[in-house]
Amino acid sequence: MDRRGFVRTLGALGIGANLNLIPTAHAAQKIVVAESQGSSWAIPYLVSSKDYWRPQGIEATTLAFTSGRLAFDAVQAGKAQFATTTDSVIGLAGANGVNTVIVAEFTRLSSGMVVAARTDRGIDTPAQLKGKRIATPLGTSGHYFLSRYLSLWGLSLKDVTLVNVGGGDVVSAIGKNGVDAFAWGFDSGQKAVGDYPGLVRLLPDTGLEKVFVSHYVLTAPEAVVRQQPKLVEGAVRALLTAEQFYREHTQDAVALVAARTKTSVAATQAGFDTMQVGVRLDNRLLDDLVLNGDWAIHAGLAQHPKEDLRSLYRKLVYTDALKAVAPERVTLS
Repeated sequence: MDRRGFVRTLGALGIGANLNLIPTAHAAQKIVVAESQGSSWAIPYLVSSKDYWRPQGIEATTLAFTSGRLAFDAVQAGKAQFATTTDSVIGLAGANGVNTVIVAEFTRLSSGMVVAARTDRGIDTPAQLKGKRIATPLGTSGHYFLSRYLSLWGLSLKDVTLVNVGGGDVVSAIGKNGVDAFAWGFDSGQKAVGDYPGLVRLLPDTGLEKVFVSHYVLTAPEAVVRQQPKLVEGAVRALLTAEQFYREHTQDAVALVAARTKTSVAATQAGFDTMQVGVRLDNRLLDDLVLNGDWAIHAGLAQHPKEDLRSLYRKLVYTDALKAVAPERVTLS
């Protein structure tokens, strides 16, 4: 049958003679997402494991990194369109003039970071960290967390010796003779206690929520947000779908994250118990970005920008995508 005959057949069937009405499949937009590791990143893990990208017309490849800073660096190097990171990384980068923006927060917590210490180094209380060697990846949420943690006990970063160790190496570092303690994620603390029974303890964090909240966020370069707003909106929709799965099928979510992180279900559930899951953009996020920026400046990691910090960070929070999808979740003034 030639094209003219085909068109006549369509008309006879009531389908219409305009070939443009025939739906055509559109190729999925291919992107790369740089992801951090640990149970606190449960929501983006669920997005990738359940492929919630696909209904948004997106085909995503993930790159795994051991910290939010390294994931963020991958975006800066042009290797990914999105990164999962923390407010402390954005706080430091923003103070240094890097214009990568937050498009959504998906988790926050206070107890997701821990200080693990050697029991044979005379560290029975947090105050005894003074003069000790503490490992943490510099310029990350662990670095910022440690400064806030020490402040609870009348100490500062000047009272300890920092050892720059990658997030994936802190557990092995504390098993060697080089460091006395480390400040990093809850998962790493649990692993260190399990790997070195009787040798490593987790120090108390009573009152930590008064001085420290970590925000886990999805970020994108300013150019992606400006040039591809529908892509960003699709990413936010995917996060919301993952959150719904998390709330409706929590045990399945725990199992998926445990498999992804190669952690026991019990340890993963313990990590989940520390989290406040929720896709949102609010003033507490902005407040803590300002605290992070102020810390980075006083720690000598950034110069004080000419612009007011609150105004600076407000520009680094992109609300349009979440407002378009779930406006009630944007309460940022």
